[in-house]
This record gives sequence, C-alpha cells and structure tokens, in this order.
Amino acid sequence: MKHFTIAIDGPGGAGKSSVADHVAKELSVPHLDTGAMYRAFGYQAIAEGLDARNEADMDTLAARAQMDVRFDGGRQYTLVNGQDVTDKIRTPEVSMAASDCAVFGSVRRLMVRLQQQIASRQSIILDGRDIGTRVLPDATLKIFLTASPEVRAQRRYQEILDQGGQPDYQDVLNDVIIRDKQDSTRAIDPLRAAEDAVTLDTSHLTQREVEEKILVLLHETLDKQAKKREPLTLFYRVAMWVSTFLFHVLYPVRYHDIENAQIDAPYILVGNHSHFLDPLLVGWKINRYQIRYLGKKELIKHPLMKGLYRNMLMIPVDRHNMDMGALRACLKTLKEGHVLGIFPEGTRYKKTLMEEMESGVAVIALRGGVPILPVYVATKPKPFHRTDCYYGKPFTVTEIAQKGLTRETSEEVLQLITQKYREMARHAAH
Repeated sequence: MKHFTIAIDGPGGAGKSSVADHVAKELSVPHLDTGAMYRAFGYQAIAEGLDARNEADMDTLAARAQMDVRFDGGRQYTLVNGQDVTDKIRTPEVSMAASDCAVFGSVRRLMVRLQQQIASRQSIILDGRDIGTRVLPDATLKIFLTASPEVRAQRRYQEILDQGGQPDYQDVLNDVIIRDKQDSTRAIDPLRAAEDAVTLDTSHLTQREVEEKILVLLHETLDKQAKKREPLTLFYRVAMWVSTFLFHVLYPVRYHDIENAQIDAPYILVGNHSHFLDPLLVGWKINRYQIRYLGKKELIKHPLMKGLYRNMLMIPVDRHNMDMGALRACLKTLKEGHVLGIFPEGTRYKKTLMEEMESGVAVIALRGGVPILPVYVATKPKPFHRTDCYYGKPFTVTEIAQKGLTRETSEEVLQLITQKYREMARHAAH
C-alpha cells in the first residue's frame, strides 16, 4: 500500500482515539494521539503550578518543554522533559488544562511542528481537533467524527469509572459543553471540519461500524489516486519518445523486475550513475509519473539548457554546499505526491558501487517518509551492446527515522542503500 496519512478530527468524546487506534492496528501503521500531547503539556503546567490560562506562563513553558512521543508494542508513550506521563493525563483536570493552554499560539506551534515531523516519516493516523485543517492539510483522507454532547459525556463518564474514579455525570456533561465552546471559538486553529473531510456522526454507530467506514473510504481514495496518470510536460514527453529508439536500438536495454516499479507515488527513485543517459534509462519504464530529477546546478548555466531542464521539472542542486533550497524543493515534491529521482553518487566517475554517496540523500529519505525504489544499471551503456537494468524491491527507512535526524541515522541510511545495491549486484551476477 502506498504512503498515506489519515486525519481524524472532532470534539472530545466522539471516539477519535479509540477508532484511530483500531484502524491503525488493522493497517499496521502508528496512531499518533495528538490530544495526548496537549494533555501532557497541560499536565506539566499543573505539575509546575502554572496557570494554563495565562499566556505568559504557557509561552515560557512552551519555550523550555521537551515534548516527545514514542511507539512501542503498538502503544503510544507521551513524554515531557524525559518523563513518561502517559498514565497520568486522563483526568478532567488535565483535560481542561489541555483545552486552556491549546488556545495559545506558542503551544500550538510547538505541537504542530512535532506532529508534522512525525507524520512526514511514515504512513500514520493522527487524531485531534485541527489535524485536517492545520497539521495535515494534504492528508490522504480526512474524517470529522462527532456525536451529541450527551453521548460523548456518557462515554467520558464510563472511561473515568473504568479507571477507578467517581465522577458525577452532570459535571462531566458540563465539562464537555464548556470545552466544545472553548475549542470551537478559540482564535487560533478552532475546532471545525475541513472542507474536504467526511463527517461521521457516531451517536448511533458502533465503534466497529465507524472503523469499517473509514477503511472503505481509505481504500476508495487510494484506488482513485492509483488510477490517475500524471500529465507530462512537453520535453518530458519528447524524452520518452526518444527513449523508445534509444533503448530498443542504439543502447539496447533488458529490463528486469519491472513489477517493482509499479508502486504508487510519492516515492524516491535512487539509481547508480555511470552514463549521462541514466535518467532516461531508469525512468523510461515508469510511465505513470514524471520523475523530478535532482541535478547539478552546472547543467542550467546556459539559458537554453535552463529552459529545457525547467520544463523537465528538474530540481537544481549545489553539490558543493548544503543546499537547503534544493532540500526543501525535494521534500515539497514528495509532499505533493510526485516521484523524486536521485543519483546519490553525484558523479559518473567513481570506483565503487554506492559507497561514495552524497549525504543529502539520507536527509531527504529520513524526512521524506516515503518508500525508496532502488534501480541498478549493471553495465555502462554502449552503442549496440545490451545492458541490464534491475528494479529492486521498494524499502523504507521508517525505523531509522524514528531515532531522529542525526549524523548517525544519516550514515545508517547510506549504509542500508549500499547494502541494497550490493545485493542487487550479486543477484545480477547470477
């Protein structure tokens, strides 16, 4: 299944967390409970004796609080300043503090930034109150769950009872009504359904019925996206026509394991580099998408070449410096659902196979959160001499990305790519 994100929004007690948790388990992806992050922040405010309704206090706490989320055994653990507070944040007092502090821009910016970082690495489900409108405006599927205040209060009442509390139903109902008003009228990121969200009223639906509806909607959405063929620019179409002659006649190529190249975008196509025709050679069989290749800036010095490569949607990069503009363009390409093509060796003149890679590919892989499709060209193309092109099995670096973006994780990604190419080279030799 291609990379996807599901945004589930709605008021407290609508069943967002429970539904998201079960759907995530069925799809074998993480579920990020964003409400738990705000609750953890509210808990910390209470623990430090701060007023969650005081903006100055919350600004100060947001500046120093170290929020973190970890997944282990299918469960989310929420930490503040290194302390696991997962089992301490499900009380009415913490719930109200979370709602109080969530109205402040500093708190929301802190949370949104962390949530977007987590979601960029992998397929994932997020639930909260502004996921589809603020955190993941480009989510694959947006759901808005709601229910009557009375039904939601009853659910919260039962949850507190199950935890050993002794709540008063009327107090719980009043809290639900107050929080609904606070969430929907706050100036920053108020609770509302995104324009393209599907609204599901859970008042008279079982949890399983809600989950099944979401699964059906996701598969329908992914099927529609998979059937789309991306329009190609003029020069890219010309390049594909020329490739038919090049790789049938002049530089004959035998392609292997083409089925591996039929995955849905977004993904990163990574190829070893030995010939100036490599972008056409490895991209010719991927005719559903226009590949956005990363290319050295020197290629666009001439005005004519600049226009050509701009039409080809090439992303120019300064190979001799950390080009943040190119990095942002690559991540934007993936976020918009396209294929990014990279030759991480950076040059055709090297002595090893994928052992002299530019480190930028690791940063893009870690932050992009999409599959990587390795392509191996066995020999340097020569006129009228057959060469072989192998499409490897797509893989991800999700587990590595969960450790964060560091020098060590970047090196781990590069080593993994090298390992994949060594395996492909051995396979090709036999």
